Amino acid sequence: MSFHSVEQIATFEQFNLDFDPSSWVRTVNHHFDEDTSIVNVHQPGLYISMIGKCQCQTLNKGMDRQKDYSHNYMVALVDESCPSYMNFPSDSTWQTFSIHLSLEHLGQRSILPELTSNVPHNVPQVRLAEAGPIPVDILQCCEAVWNCDLQGFERELFIKAKAQEVLALFLHQHRLKSQATQNIRIDQLNHALNHIQMNLQLDWPLSAVARLAGSNRTYVKQDIKQLLGMSFRDWLRKTRIETAQKRLGSSQPITDIAHDIGFKSQAHFATLFKSEVGVTPSEYRQSLSIRHSA
Repeated sequence: MSFHSVEQIATFEQFNLDFDPSSWVRTVNHHFDEDTSIVNVHQPGLYISMIGKCQCQTLNKGMDRQKDYSHNYMVALVDESCPSYMNFPSDSTWQTFSIHLSLEHLGQRSILPELTSNVPHNVPQVRLAEAGPIPVDILQCCEAVWNCDLQGFERELFIKAKAQEVLALFLHQHRLKSQATQNIRIDQLNHALNHIQMNLQLDWPLSAVARLAGSNRTYVKQDIKQLLGMSFRDWLRKTRIETAQKRLGSSQPITDIAHDIGFKSQAHFATLFKSEVGVTPSEYRQSLSIRHSA
């Protein structure tokens, strides 16, 4: 078996991207005539890697040792420089088209913030954030590079242009997918809020709201702010007070109203009601009676 760094492969190419000198595109389209071990040193940043034909075994700690990565993409965040190792058997092919975005560029442009901030720490240093089959339009861009016969400066221009096209398509598709996911979350959140309005007597910590909405605390806080323009606590307080105002028009005892909307203490209810409405519950009920008798 022969041993090489990725830079020693004959078909290896790397070009800095014009929008950020610290970011680059890398491509390999190589056929191995003998068993070959490759070491690839990853520098800090976000990697978006498109893989064409690829039959190999990964030797990285914490990652599956699968043998066929063909026609899949991977997004990974690298916190610090670290190596990865791959073994390619004789008569195998490796096609890869990888875009590296520097951490500085990520911070300036907020590219894929949900990936760069929430990726699981399942593998130290290299954190796999997302993976799946390559979309057809992106795969076509990559195959255009792997099949390109241009040489020299024309080839560099072509590869860099395709890199920007791949990145644009990837970010666009990711945004559409994120929007669709968010729409589903918002629908589930609306159902959860409707349920809470019907059960105001219960305690509603944010963790319970997240479970009810089939989400997590972070997304619930974010989605409620976007949907209602306020925090969940503020919404819950407002909803309870508005419900109390409606019920104070009835003959139901104020103590029962306070209990039914989630207050264990009538005194606490009265204090909060006055701070929000400007009068006590009793005074509010009296004003309603005067208004109705006028």
